[in-house]
Amino acid sequence: MTRGVFAVAALAAAVVSAPPVVADPMPDLTAPAEAIGAALDSVGARPAPPFLARPDSSAHGLDYLWVVRWSLTDSARIEQAVARAREIGVKGLLAQVVGRGDAYYRSDLLPRAESLAEPDFDPLGLLISRAHAAGLEVHAWVNCMLVWSLPHRPRDPRHVVNAHPEWIARLANGRPMTSLTPRQCRRLGVEGVFLSPAFPGVRAWLGSIVREIVERYAVDGVQLDYIRLPGVQLDGDAGAFAGDAPGAGEHPAGARRGSAAPARVQTPRTDSECAHVAAVVGEVRDSLTRVRPGLPLSAAVLADTAVAERANAQRWTSWLRDGLIDRAFAMCYAPPLRTVVAQLLSFAASPGVQRRVVPGFAIYNTAPATAAAKIRAARALGFAELALYSYDALKPDYWRSLRKDLDAPAPGPRVASPGGTR
Repeated sequence: MTRGVFAVAALAAAVVSAPPVVADPMPDLTAPAEAIGAALDSVGARPAPPFLARPDSSAHGLDYLWVVRWSLTDSARIEQAVARAREIGVKGLLAQVVGRGDAYYRSDLLPRAESLAEPDFDPLGLLISRAHAAGLEVHAWVNCMLVWSLPHRPRDPRHVVNAHPEWIARLANGRPMTSLTPRQCRRLGVEGVFLSPAFPGVRAWLGSIVREIVERYAVDGVQLDYIRLPGVQLDGDAGAFAGDAPGAGEHPAGARRGSAAPARVQTPRTDSECAHVAAVVGEVRDSLTRVRPGLPLSAAVLADTAVAERANAQRWTSWLRDGLIDRAFAMCYAPPLRTVVAQLLSFAASPGVQRRVVPGFAIYNTAPATAAAKIRAARALGFAELALYSYDALKPDYWRSLRKDLDAPAPGPRVASPGGTR
């Protein structure tokens, strides 16, 4: 057993025995912090990671910020995002330039986002110019299967929801996801309308979008998001009728499903469904290789790998193994510290996975002290890079509190009492 495994085991045991932190918005983090120190101490002479050894460092252990599309709607917001990124000390921005089947850049393939008021304004172009001048990377964040989430239909007839209704994923009762009401979406926990990756046309369409972005803009990478199925029961036969012609994917006469209410996923996703999602990733990878070989491709993925595969057909560890993506940004968004640490431990137990996983922590639902503890845990376990979701939630007061917690002295080695530790 290696030293790293001992550290993982020690941290796992301490976290399991720690009290829950869900109910208290400002939980007592002493026990988890001590667990991190104990885990580091258990590996003997291994030096503490630089982040923990230098609490006065100006680099606060953060590498990337997700920037949601509503922070790209005008030049003032973009200037502010770049300035804040420099202040925080990150090295790159993950900018949402394809939000809901629409473009926050100059596109011949996608309709312009309805929230962009100025017809000549190019959000991605301006962001790259300002960010590169400030020494920051810009990665194009592209939402893939999720293409709409507003109560009204897209106004532009070119939008994929209007132009290709045959590509819309179908529920178990045979109805398209566009038939869901906002209330049903909330009840099911569904973000909106998803496309079906079973259609070759969907895969080609997404590949062409990414190709257009990297041909026109000097982005430093591409990140795929919502590269998964929705968490609802879909029509298991839809793939059998998949094609590119209008009407494809609809049931033949007499094969209509019943009127059962939409439901959450009840049975594990099939190998075929997982393969369809992976094929989209492969199409994007091929597009990048043809246009800009070597450009980093990442995916924002569900941190719980079992749920990701069973409910959403997202076998992202296989994508890493097969070289479809270079890095996986694991969305460790659960508020409880112990849940996130358990996810980090699962990644750390597989060195081949850990080297290419970037843990991403949500701050919109987490107190600064808890977020700081998650960052410390990830650094203690040896993750090289970290991300925060999102810049938009990182208000000045929150950042000051988070920075204070991150700058506090790291926990030192702990000597166990003869009776052991609780």
